Amino acid sequence: MYWIIFPALASVFYCFGGFVQNYLTDVALPKKRAGALVVAHTPSFLLMLVLLLAIFGRATFMMPVSNAFGLVLAGAINIIGAVYYYKALQEGDNTDITIFGQVGPLISLGLGVALLGEIITINQGIGFLFIMGATAVVILGGMKGSKKQAPNLKVALLTVISSFFSVLSDIVFAKFLGDATANYVLFAQSFFFFELGSLLAVIMAIIFFDSWRKALVRTFFQGRKHNVNMGLLIADNMTLSIAEILYKFGLIAAPVVSLVSPIGKVSSLFTSFFITIFLGKIFPKFIRSKRITKSIIAQYMIAGALIVCGIILMN
Repeated sequence: MYWIIFPALASVFYCFGGFVQNYLTDVALPKKRAGALVVAHTPSFLLMLVLLLAIFGRATFMMPVSNAFGLVLAGAINIIGAVYYYKALQEGDNTDITIFGQVGPLISLGLGVALLGEIITINQGIGFLFIMGATAVVILGGMKGSKKQAPNLKVALLTVISSFFSVLSDIVFAKFLGDATANYVLFAQSFFFFELGSLLAVIMAIIFFDSWRKALVRTFFQGRKHNVNMGLLIADNMTLSIAEILYKFGLIAAPVVSLVSPIGKVSSLFTSFFITIFLGKIFPKFIRSKRITKSIIAQYMIAGALIVCGIILMN
């Protein structure tokens, strides 16, 4: 059951990074070039590759070629999902994407069963429904009130596409792990080739998308606020790196890969909510504040109870 800790902690770093990215796509990036943020994550990929090589040395490469190729492919697919994620950020905000992203567990369950042949027990299936029910309580509760806003269909579509490629990346990652026993060497090998695939995909983007490269230079190396933007970029790279490490180790440690996504997504939903509430008034440019009401507290208490029941059943 300890594996739950990894996707849950990863969601905290993903959410903090998401709010920074939200600011960059709304305020800093010229002409809202979302792809520039993908290119901007090159330092984190390079840093991870260097660190893994420094720590594990030749053992990093002791993996069958077919497995290594599959993991490189998983990293490249993940970048495709990231591009659509940033495009969704251009049209909406991090909170909207977190809500629409709850389709991820459904995709994960379907692809896990179809492509990995995973078997979900009755208890795990019921636990899955409990967790999805908790998400429904929060989403439907947020839609109530006199000032309803029509859902942004473009943001929803982009988020669904992003979730599909993100989950597909997880499934390919799991399929080519080889020995699924969680250990540090296996993690180093799999994460190294995953990050290598991400880096190669970004290099292709740098070569073929000139507008992304120019937007990156103008945002982080030129202009009056380039020092602030560079600081935010460093923070974004750090949070993304930590989140990816935690999440990928969770994929290795989990008994069934399809169970990681619900935990990660619902953790992101709650993390995003609390960050929005407690930091919204302090950093209004980064986070849109949300007023706490008795109704909101009740919704999250009910959702929290459902999640606890769901996690117990899933394990």
